[in-house]
Amino acid sequence: MIFTSFEFLIFFGLVWSIRSRIRSFGAEKWFLLVASYAFYMTWNAPCVLLIIGSSLMDYTAGRLMGSARNPHRRRLFLIGSVCLNLGMLAYFKYRNFFADNIWTGLSLFGLRPPPLHFRVFLPVGISFFTFQSMTYTIDVYRRKIEPCRNLRDFLLFVAFFPQLIAGPIVRAAEFLPQLAARRRATWKELEGGLYLFLLGAVKKMVISDQIAPQVDLIFADPGRFDAFTLVQGVLGYSIQIYCDFSGYSDMAIGCARILGFHFPENFMMPYASRNITEFWRRWHITLSSWLRDYLYIPLGGNRKGVTRTYVNLMLTMLLGGLWHGASWNFIIWGGVHGLGLVVHKLWCAGPWHGWTSRRRSPLAPLANLCAHAATLTLVCGAWIFFRAQTFPAARQMLMSILTLKHSGDRVTSPFILAAIAGVGLVHVFQSKDAKLHETLPDAGLFARIVPYAVLLTLLALFAVVDGAPFIYFQF
Repeated sequence: MIFTSFEFLIFFGLVWSIRSRIRSFGAEKWFLLVASYAFYMTWNAPCVLLIIGSSLMDYTAGRLMGSARNPHRRRLFLIGSVCLNLGMLAYFKYRNFFADNIWTGLSLFGLRPPPLHFRVFLPVGISFFTFQSMTYTIDVYRRKIEPCRNLRDFLLFVAFFPQLIAGPIVRAAEFLPQLAARRRATWKELEGGLYLFLLGAVKKMVISDQIAPQVDLIFADPGRFDAFTLVQGVLGYSIQIYCDFSGYSDMAIGCARILGFHFPENFMMPYASRNITEFWRRWHITLSSWLRDYLYIPLGGNRKGVTRTYVNLMLTMLLGGLWHGASWNFIIWGGVHGLGLVVHKLWCAGPWHGWTSRRRSPLAPLANLCAHAATLTLVCGAWIFFRAQTFPAARQMLMSILTLKHSGDRVTSPFILAAIAGVGLVHVFQSKDAKLHETLPDAGLFARIVPYAVLLTLLALFAVVDGAPFIYFQF
């Protein structure tokens, strides 16, 4: 049951309607918890036990850390929680990846053990609810939050259905306080949530799902096409994954807002970024901030010298790439972004940065344009490794583009070109920090009607009804 399905609209309507008629606040939270588990069970019923078990484990660890006075015992409880969470993630997501690489390593030394391949399914959303639950135990250990003393509230924090499958990654400090008092959405929040849901539906059904078949065709056999078609495929995938994932985030945030809850922003016009550092402040914001606060800073951040800062950046992005999937292509993708972050820091540390960044400098407009172009080129180029099924396929595609390959089939997709033009114009003319869902309900009647009319018209004319699940469901 995905957000763009008719079944979800019925489910959400029932949840909203029934919840509004429950008088007891405690019963209301129990209802939301049961509804969240029911939502997840539409994907895989037995895996709901995994969420419950993970939640119970972290809830217990938090209570034990809260009652322990010995710092070594507190650290021991934290290590146990983190190891169990990461161990669960490793078992379901990386078991075959580790086994294959161990077998390859042994074969380099002339050893030929029987290859191992485990038939392990990947529980949907495991990367998201595992990382979300870990924020609680780590923050309790750091004494940033008090241990949660209500098991029902903690279970709901982990399993709340709008963000359960693919984020945004909501921290305990952001969500648990919202369960302290009964919440009802204001009319402004209802309208803002509805706008976000419709916007996300347009991104997913009108743009992402519409261009997905053409993108899949190009990436399925990159050796068949010329450089123009391959570039079209790369740009098309850049648009597809952005509209797919930001569309899901918009719909998740919109659903939560309609129910009276507030989630953090997850995307803020990332393709308009001037540098790769800014890109990661605008792309998948909740993951990038998670990696910063729970990985980069604990590794030492920028507090242990220049060299160590660069090493920490690379390690963070390599592990961030691995988080996305059990493949060397994802690790390479993370490495490309890590290298981009290192180069940007080196650039900022040099004297040339001051010459080009001055607003009155005659080089400033040109430098600004070049910065945008370089950032977009790096990001789109890295998507090749993210999307390609194998490393040889990614290498072949990249080399064909760099050598301006003329031979091969040429395919011109009007859907991809229209998506590139549309998303590109929005990024050029709309403010990077605009939050229309916040300002729209306060506007005049005509200014409010027009956006809804446009979104509904696009859905009525161009929506793909039987589109694929959201891309990030596989992570």
